Amino acid sequence: MMRITGLNKDFDLTVDLVGSKSESNRALMIAYYGGFKPRIKNLSESDDTVLLKKILDNLSYPSYPPYPKELDCANAGTVFRFLMTALSLREGEWILTGSDRMKQRPVGDLVDSLRQIGASIEYLGQDGFPPLKIQGTIAVETFQETSLPIHIDISRSSQFASSLLLALPVVETCHGASLRLDGDLSSMPYIDMTIDVMRKFGVDVHRDGRDISVQASDYQDVEYAVESDWTCASYWYEMVAFSENGRARLRNLRLDSKQGDAIVAKWFENFGVTSIQDGNDVVITHVKTFPETSQNNNRKLQFDFINNPDLYPTIAATCAGLGVEGRFTGLRNLKHKESDRVAAMAMELAKNNVFDSHNDHRIAMALAPLAMKIGAIEINNAEVVSKSYPNFWKEIDSVISTSK
Repeated sequence: MMRITGLNKDFDLTVDLVGSKSESNRALMIAYYGGFKPRIKNLSESDDTVLLKKILDNLSYPSYPPYPKELDCANAGTVFRFLMTALSLREGEWILTGSDRMKQRPVGDLVDSLRQIGASIEYLGQDGFPPLKIQGTIAVETFQETSLPIHIDISRSSQFASSLLLALPVVETCHGASLRLDGDLSSMPYIDMTIDVMRKFGVDVHRDGRDISVQASDYQDVEYAVESDWTCASYWYEMVAFSENGRARLRNLRLDSKQGDAIVAKWFENFGVTSIQDGNDVVITHVKTFPETSQNNNRKLQFDFINNPDLYPTIAATCAGLGVEGRFTGLRNLKHKESDRVAAMAMELAKNNVFDSHNDHRIAMALAPLAMKIGAIEINNAEVVSKSYPNFWKEIDSVISTSK
């Protein structure tokens, strides 16, 4: 249990955010598929990225054994889903597993698409969910003989499409390939991010609505610079919104970022936080309190999280801390995250000062700034923040004091 106390409502700080976990994981997969050592600046230090890099480093050794091998992805959904495609293309028999929560997170739509193009995948537990046994038998020829486009339902997760998309240049360099996005579209900025990172490694990719085409091309061994993580920046927006005269310089961020969660800059204008691009940094400042913007018209804020589900805990906690009413839509996939985030946030925001993280990094970080409004609070299993932002508690210590 961590005790957290709000200290400073008038601050001016420079923040070294962690590198984007989403960008880092995509760049690591590309280096693996391209067969070269990754040259990545500002690689995320998050638990998920460290885990993915360790697994891919082992897989990159030519002598890595093709006998039954178990890989534990903990509760890292991106790692699990990206490896599903990678292991289907690699000789050997693989057991892909994870934590108890990971075994509740759906993967069936990606399994169906991989089977469509020749993958041999068996469920070892409940159909549609981990763990999986993967017989790495897909050959380049299997893909090339398959009727294209490859269909993938992304109603539950855009990661299914990104997993396939990252692999296509490896298996279809001779003929090109196309992907058709089926089902309800969700988290589309993450698919567009995948396309953007692939392009920076020299691959010709285009999306036209639901259709994505990959031209015959190879990944190029280039140095790649990862932008700071916009989702992690959202917790600083929350702290600035709770401040009286708070100001934070967020290093290595772009307001025109390809990261979908950069929309947080626009959304927090509703809470009196302005954002200015200053060189390679974004400077955020609290210029007015929320009630001054709405007290005369009783305005209710509307947020649609269909493309930005990771921002839900931040926005929900901010509305609660400022005592404003928010109307939220696009929440259907939040039950498939590290926790059922809608249920978890509803439960925690009904409490006073002792909270449970639900073993969810984003819930722990979204709840922490409430100490600036409530006073002293406590959060159980607060160390879970290392999943995406290992230095979070250290970074915020001049605004919020922590102790165990």
